[in-house]
Amino acid sequence: MAGYSFLSPSPFARALGCLPLLVLSGFGSIQAADPAAESHSASWHTAQLSPMVVTGTRTARSLETSPVRTQVIDRSTLDRQQARNLAEALRQLPGVYLRTTHGKEGQEVWMQGLDSERVLILINGVPAIASTGNSVDLTQIAITDVERIEVVRGATSALYGSSAMGGVIHIITRQPSRSGYRIQATAGTLGDQGDGDGLDRGQVQASLALAGEAIQFEAHADWRRDEGYTLRSGAFGQDGHAIEQLNLSAQLNWQHAELGRFSLRPSWLSEDKNKRQATALPGGLEARSLKQETVEQPGLQFGWQRSTPLEGEWSLNASWSLFSNVTEDRQANASRQPIMRREADIEHWRLETQWSFWWLDQQQITVGALARQETLEQFKETWGASGVQRDPEIQSGAEQTNLEVYLQNQIYLSHGIEFLPGVRYQHDSDFGSFITPSLTFFQRRHFDQGDLNQRLSFGRGYRTPGLKERYFFFDQSDKGYMVIGNPDLEPEESWSLQIGGHWQPTSGPDLDLNFFYNRIENLIMTEYDPNASSQQGMEIYNYQNLDQARTWGTEITTHWQPHPNWQLQLGYTWLQSEDPNTGHQLTRRPEHQLKGELSFHYQALSMSLLGDWQSREYIDAANTQASPAWQRWHWRASYAMQPFTLLAGIDNLFDALPDLNDHADLSPKPGRFIYLGLRIDGQF
Repeated sequence: MAGYSFLSPSPFARALGCLPLLVLSGFGSIQAADPAAESHSASWHTAQLSPMVVTGTRTARSLETSPVRTQVIDRSTLDRQQARNLAEALRQLPGVYLRTTHGKEGQEVWMQGLDSERVLILINGVPAIASTGNSVDLTQIAITDVERIEVVRGATSALYGSSAMGGVIHIITRQPSRSGYRIQATAGTLGDQGDGDGLDRGQVQASLALAGEAIQFEAHADWRRDEGYTLRSGAFGQDGHAIEQLNLSAQLNWQHAELGRFSLRPSWLSEDKNKRQATALPGGLEARSLKQETVEQPGLQFGWQRSTPLEGEWSLNASWSLFSNVTEDRQANASRQPIMRREADIEHWRLETQWSFWWLDQQQITVGALARQETLEQFKETWGASGVQRDPEIQSGAEQTNLEVYLQNQIYLSHGIEFLPGVRYQHDSDFGSFITPSLTFFQRRHFDQGDLNQRLSFGRGYRTPGLKERYFFFDQSDKGYMVIGNPDLEPEESWSLQIGGHWQPTSGPDLDLNFFYNRIENLIMTEYDPNASSQQGMEIYNYQNLDQARTWGTEITTHWQPHPNWQLQLGYTWLQSEDPNTGHQLTRRPEHQLKGELSFHYQALSMSLLGDWQSREYIDAANTQASPAWQRWHWRASYAMQPFTLLAGIDNLFDALPDLNDHADLSPKPGRFIYLGLRIDGQF
């Protein structure tokens, strides 16, 4: 059964058509490096050539001299790999695991054996709103305006607080340095699996940048449409949803010599998802329904930054966002009468200030404070013989307020040696106060053959239970189960250790080796309640604190350029996990993962072969069922004829599919996707 036509008009397409199809081609740095910071951190010969990063220390440092291990996905990598959203941008990063969001049609990220609820995702320093539970849907985050993505592993920084146990993924948007535009359009097919009429997927991206000395402006639009797919020929139920999505964002910067730099960034997300569903019934029958989901998310960020040699650097950031989600189940017959409707609103306010300054000529101190508030409302409407019944699914009092203060001192002990202690104090409106310290030791040694960076980081993590974990009442009685929140949950605590070294030779492949260990206490999990299930006559699940969980392993990455036209990147992760109470491995955590990219560039032609493989993973706590090992290959190519660039790509090159008859097979879907595209870059 075909979905709606890719070429049919829609509110999203009409809205996009009203926008000027102009695009940003200016590539500017995130923020200017502090000259004092570079001079105090020693005059290493690679510092000026290295890109600047800000996530590990919240101050601008060159990547090579950052004491906190940071991985960077830059704009050139995003363009080369032709990533369409944040999920695809992170797909090739070693040690990153993408999972289908439970109960939703989206992707979430896990790192170092810790799930998405314990990985903090930031956009210009502001946390992204979770679309379900405490997980952020990566497919809802467009990368049209992204300058780079910085990734910090483990709870080794005291600067980010709750939800950063597994690490931080920081999306930093572009700051235009010149006026220009970019337009990019792609379209492709899933073959017989696709539910579209010829074209199954399409995307249009457009950006505009106007850069002056005092004022800079940029605007971005990203429109995406997917007809969905069905792996079983002739089946009613779809394996992949149909989606139409529009991301809009803009940023206005004003630079004043005395007052500093001001910025204003509004954003808007609209999303419409549809999926045909089939539920097996006794006697070989099936219940058919249609699931429809819409999302609207307006947001606004304001920032101010001022830097002087004597006073240091001051910054102030304020943000507001509202995530509105409506889900409907409808009958699949001609009447399409509603069966159930669910509405959820998550509102988030945040205000943060930070001051960074030099003290005694060898110490850079960073002090910050923030206040944030989050509220959640959710209702369920059901249709029956007596009419429509509307019930709250969130218990009263679903509001959370936090006040936090952090302090960090970058101490330069001698040439190439740094010590980085930090501490964060958090006061939660419901859970009181907590302190999370962190310590980092960094040494950079120079040899005739190259440079060696050595890092040792130790940090304490802390996560308060999310509003849904405490107040949720998820009634799926028609499907035989319910999920109930627990207001008596205790906060999670963790310890994280990272030990590693990065060898950067003057010639030949480099080698980055990192060992990690994470221990979580009071881990929050969804548990089956046999007593309540017996009383209610259905499966009842609720959130409970478990004693603890452990993950540890090794991450190895290497980059080698044997020839100016060839480049090879490889990453291997060995992961171990354990529930100490049972001695069993934690679910959905494969022991081995291997990722790589082989790229070729000659004059106007660029090509890349991307591959990832992972070993089997247990899907049940008793370790009796496992999803098999899998591998996927992707191909990318581009040919530049300024101002045009031709694009081509194949996802899942060899059309690998999960075993549809094995419920334990959680291998990625869908099958092979082939697309073509065109990019236009120009300057004013």
